[in-house]
Amino acid sequence: MKSKIFIKLLSLVFLICILFVTPLMAQEPIRGMQLALRGINADDAEVAIDDPSPKNTQSAAKELKKDDSPKNPQQETKDLKQDGSPKSLEQEVKELKQEVQRIRSENEARKKLEIPEEEKSKSVEDILSAVGREYSLLKKGTIGLSYTLGYSYFSGDAISDTTLVEKRSNHNIVNIITAEYALFNNLTIGTGIPFAYKYNRVGTSSSQEATDLGDVSLSLSLQPFKSGGKIPTTILSFGASLPTGTSPYRVDLKNSLPTGSGLYSFSGGVSLSKVLDPLVAFGSLNYSYSLPEEGLSQRWGTKEVLTKVDPGSSLGLALGFGYALSYQASLNLGVSFGYSFGSNYIINNITEYKSGSSVSSSFNVGTGWRISPTRSIYAGLAIGLTNSDADFSFSVRLPFEF
Repeated sequence: MKSKIFIKLLSLVFLICILFVTPLMAQEPIRGMQLALRGINADDAEVAIDDPSPKNTQSAAKELKKDDSPKNPQQETKDLKQDGSPKSLEQEVKELKQEVQRIRSENEARKKLEIPEEEKSKSVEDILSAVGREYSLLKKGTIGLSYTLGYSYFSGDAISDTTLVEKRSNHNIVNIITAEYALFNNLTIGTGIPFAYKYNRVGTSSSQEATDLGDVSLSLSLQPFKSGGKIPTTILSFGASLPTGTSPYRVDLKNSLPTGSGLYSFSGGVSLSKVLDPLVAFGSLNYSYSLPEEGLSQRWGTKEVLTKVDPGSSLGLALGFGYALSYQASLNLGVSFGYSFGSNYIINNITEYKSGSSVSSSFNVGTGWRISPTRSIYAGLAIGLTNSDADFSFSVRLPFEF
């Protein structure tokens, strides 16, 4: 009986040992296996699985010891740079500063290349001012003064006798002082006073010259509506010319030269301009009418005396474009056309002679130079394309604003 109880107790102890001791023994290999696996990469693990020999186990242990050994920090930084890993914070900040400086330099260079809106507006104004006064207006309250020096040359054949044909050359120099005042931003009034010198030579012996005041002009320029978008800048011009110069109908043409038209004339026109980047296109249409002149007594022959003249009217058209070569220089090209209707001449208050209509045309080249931020100088050259025009004419204009 006692032996049975002893056997049962011994069996119970053996069972307890199996239940508690065996798990504790099993944990040691697992912990060792985990420590070993920490130092083995995927490739070593695959080799160990394929060949679980003691030799491979020893190699894995050696690799574990090698990886667990401490490394030099500089060597670690070098290895990180070679492997393409993130750089040091100091180097990243340095590279960031260099990138910011590069972007700033590019922005400054871009700003230098870009033309400010004010500069663009000034360039357009300079281009149109170089073309003519009818394409631009002054600002309200501004007084404008300008000096213009013009020269024109005419040549042709003159018949002095029934069998003698001589070369004729005519030189005209005109100095014009112009004054303008802007009542409003869109309304400018002005006047021009010319002083003329003329020299005419026929052949090699006969010559004439004259110096006198020319015809004084009055002008009014109005911009009826504000331009913008597709609407071009539109300026209406009205003018009048007074016969203050020497009249060609009241002098002896064989001995004297006229410096004026001798007629009262009135004109009206419209000028258009539009910025077509990088060009500025412009054009104008004008109409002028001269009043008849009566009470004349100019002798045309032995018995013929000119008593009245009715010059009629004329039309003018101009087209062209301008371009800013730089901030200081501009260039403009254009053509102009003129059509004059026939004139009527009354001889001895009885006989009437009618002249035919005539056409004139010229090719124009102009330039503008900004010699200071507030001062510019304009020059123009016109080449005549018909017999009614000067062979060529040249002008220089220097404006001042106060």
